[in-house]
Amino acid sequence: MASKDLVHGASKSLNKTISEIMRFLGDNSRRQGGKGTRLRDFLHEKIADFGTYWYKRGVRRGHMESYKEFKKTGEVAMKFHYEGKREFFRGLERRVRVTSKIKMPTTKQGRTKGKSH
Repeated sequence: MASKDLVHGASKSLNKTISEIMRFLGDNSRRQGGKGTRLRDFLHEKIADFGTYWYKRGVRRGHMESYKEFKKTGEVAMKFHYEGKREFFRGLERRVRVTSKIKMPTTKQGRTKGKSH
């Protein structure tokens, strides 16, 4: 009996954690369910989604920092694009595509300042 209670408590805890991560990510996709569902594998997928989310934010942050450099030097790419593979959770490698764009102020002649790389 105690073993069933432990299993029920563990799956309840995993479900709660998965729900919180999905809520944070705004993920309204269908959840796996039913007896024998591999909750831990599904949780690992959601943790990898979470890692991807923060990775993309970090790349965008780097682009914003390069914009600060543009203000000082006058040159920086207006559009930054990165494609690569990253492991966001043990054994879960994902292809990541990140594009970051900075809106450049226009001059009086209607042209933008800076270079596009």
